[in-house]
Amino acid sequence: MENLNIKGKLREMFTMQKDLNENILKEFGEDSMTEEKLELAIIDELGELTHECKGAWCWWKKTQPPVNRQRVLEELVDVYHFVMTWELYQSDNDIDFIIKEYGYYIIRFGMGVTGVLGNFIGAVASNFEKLDALLDLTEMLGFSFDEIYQEYLNKNKINYERLKNGY
Repeated sequence: MENLNIKGKLREMFTMQKDLNENILKEFGEDSMTEEKLELAIIDELGELTHECKGAWCWWKKTQPPVNRQRVLEELVDVYHFVMTWELYQSDNDIDFIIKEYGYYIIRFGMGVTGVLGNFIGAVASNFEKLDALLDLTEMLGFSFDEIYQEYLNKNKINYERLKNGY
């Protein structure tokens, strides 16, 4: 039953992201965003996520701080913002299509994934269809979808505050 709940949460998140995107474009006097800018934003956020995970993979630096799970979650949710924007952009803002398109991956979320961090990060960066790889990355990092959803709600509020304050 949790996976049916994921569909509802994803639908809500996509709706919120669509509204946020429209507000950002309006605030900056833009009509639309470009595929290239979205790709670069995703790569940038994946870099920040990778940096937050560095304590788990950095073998050459004795002073590397340990992984902070909350910071990893925050950066992962930042990736969600741009991946959802990518999916909205590619589907002409058709949220029902996106949910249907990724239905299999939503249903299997939580059933276990195997692989290494670099492969999952690379898949999100390079695949045309990104949400499936992001769901796998989320699971690989050990987060529940409820954690993603709650942090997304928090970050959405922060993003609106930033817009209001001229960030």
